[in-house]
Amino acid sequence: MKKIFIGIDFSKEKFDATVIKAEGVEERAERQHEVFDNKVSGFRRLLRWVKSVADEQDTGLWLFCGENTGGYSKALCNYLYGSGYDIWLENALSIKRSSALQRTKSDKADAGIIAEYAMRNYDQMRLYKPLSKNLERLREVFLYRHNLVKLKASMMVRKGEKKLTQDKSDISRFMSMSSKHLISEFNKKIAECDKRIEDIICEDEELLRNFEIITSVPGMGRQNAVCLMVYTDNFGRFDFDSRKIACYYGVAPFGRQSGTSVNTPPHVSPFANKLIKALLTQAALASINFCAQMAVYYHRLVEAGKKKPVAINNVKNKLLHVITAMVRKGEKYDPDYDYHAAINAA
Repeated sequence: MKKIFIGIDFSKEKFDATVIKAEGVEERAERQHEVFDNKVSGFRRLLRWVKSVADEQDTGLWLFCGENTGGYSKALCNYLYGSGYDIWLENALSIKRSSALQRTKSDKADAGIIAEYAMRNYDQMRLYKPLSKNLERLREVFLYRHNLVKLKASMMVRKGEKKLTQDKSDISRFMSMSSKHLISEFNKKIAECDKRIEDIICEDEELLRNFEIITSVPGMGRQNAVCLMVYTDNFGRFDFDSRKIACYYGVAPFGRQSGTSVNTPPHVSPFANKLIKALLTQAALASINFCAQMAVYYHRLVEAGKKKPVAINNVKNKLLHVITAMVRKGEKYDPDYDYHAAINAA
């Protein structure tokens, strides 16, 4: 059966689209390429263009595919999803590593590579589904709060450095007072974000349920709970598979072995979201201090000869496994339950 694969290379103001007509993994016609504005008028023109160049008018046999570029790709994906078309957003690195050696780099070439990726990996596709309205709002406020915290930290560091390195003068006093005012404003806005986050969670029954379950684990605070819900699409993105979540967080160790010359011990990958990994590290350290089970687990690893950073990473991994199991069952943390045995038996 002939299928139509449309590869899309997104940018801020436009996007390139390439159409491949194929049966299985064999192309049956010359590729078609066009450029469109990244706005609603361009989305409509894209659909008219695909209909004009596709022999197959059954839109159920069409598959749009693009790289996940955040805000640049969201508008078109939501438009196509709302119009009833299938759209697959894939990680850019996965597409890059699957393609052959490319000497030419252009938006047109990239769109062709993406369309070919969709054709060759059709059996592995994961169709795009927009976040719920409340989860989308929660994500935006959470990321905005994170940016405010970074700006506040930067201002505090600069204020401290100037205090130590500058002589007293009218300029240094002006900078000091200005810094204090800005830091105070950042604190107010961060507090407003916290209130917004609380309101959004309380408005949504499912978000509130999962939030209360996650924060029932000693050491898991508000920001870690929100981060976990946001980046797992409230656990729907990974189908409650804790191993996939641990891999996404960058805490699952992987080794490398090939022949006799390559034999690298398992270690965590650098390909991870640094924000969520840093927050999980804070949660792991807190759980070692306030959660009896995690403290026993951590100290047992250290006494067995594990280095402390490795033991902390194991605690992070266990936290994700425990929390995922709790959310899947809809149960809050029970300090008397043997989660270690339950996870190993799963």
